[in-house]
Order: sequence, then C-alpha cells, then structure tokens
Amino acid sequence: MPRLIVLTGPMAAGKNATADALAHLLVSRGRTVVVADVDEVAAMVAEPGAASAGLWFAAHEAHGALVGRWLRSAVDYVVVVGPIYSPEEQAALTDQLPPGTVPLWVVIDAPVEVTLARAQVQPGRGRSREPDFHAAAHARFRALLPHIPAARRFDSTERSADEIASAVADLAGN
Repeated sequence: MPRLIVLTGPMAAGKNATADALAHLLVSRGRTVVVADVDEVAAMVAEPGAASAGLWFAAHEAHGALVGRWLRSAVDYVVVVGPIYSPEEQAALTDQLPPGTVPLWVVIDAPVEVTLARAQVQPGRGRSREPDFHAAAHARFRALLPHIPAARRFDSTERSADEIASAVADLAGN
C-alpha cells in the first residue's frame, strides 16, 4: 500500500515547495510519487471559485476521494498538500482512505509576517496577497492547530524546503 504524507500549514509557509522537494527526493530514490493539492482541486471550480460558490468543503471531499483512489494504486507515496486543519476537513480526507492507511501528518509553519511577505511577492497568489484575507486565514490556522494530528512540525524560517523534505522522507522511512 502506498504511504500517505500530509503537508499542512498556513498559506505561503512552504508546503508546495516542500512537496516538490520531497517528490524530487523520493523519485531520485526510485519511488513513484503523486502530489495531490487540495487547492488545485478547489481551483477546478470556475469563477467565482470554490469558496465564493460555497463549494470549499465539497472540494475537500473531492480531494479526499482523489487521494483515496491514488492510495489504491501502485504508487509508492501520495503527498497531500493543503489547508487541512479542522476535524471536518481532516475527515473529508481520511474517510476516503483504504483501511489500514496511517497518514504521516506534518505541519510546515512560519509567522504571519513572513508568510504575508512571501505571498505578496508571488503574483499568482490571488487573495492571499491581501493583508486582511491573509491574516484571517492565518488566524484560522492558529486556532485549529491544536486539532491537527502532526507527527512533526517544521518552521520554514529555520529550515529550507529541501531540509524539511529530507527530514520528512526520513520520518516516512525512506
């Protein structure tokens, strides 16, 4: 059965950079890897978008179904990326998993001042570049952090994406 790694944390904390580095590392070790980002599933909803259309949770459920299907395939690793904070968001993912799947939950974190500065220099970031929206999303993450079953937490201001990816690969037994 493929191994499931869940990378979560506030926006612009480095989840996608870490997922890319982790995928590259695992592939270099001869493993097959699928990266499944909940934001990419949400982006499938045409304008005005999943959140505005009231379909954000449906995107989480569709993402969970996609991940569950990949975990029933011959890949070695499925790396999940996204804001999977609340117990309901976690259940939208985990309810779709094959029996016996034990996710490795990893939080990648950074202070709001850092994540906002990162978001503001990336033109494709959309609303996450807006200070009020960014601060509210970060506050939601902070409020729900105690409910995230993280095996490990990394501060991306202290470690690079490559360093975090290497540590996650070690945690995952590869």
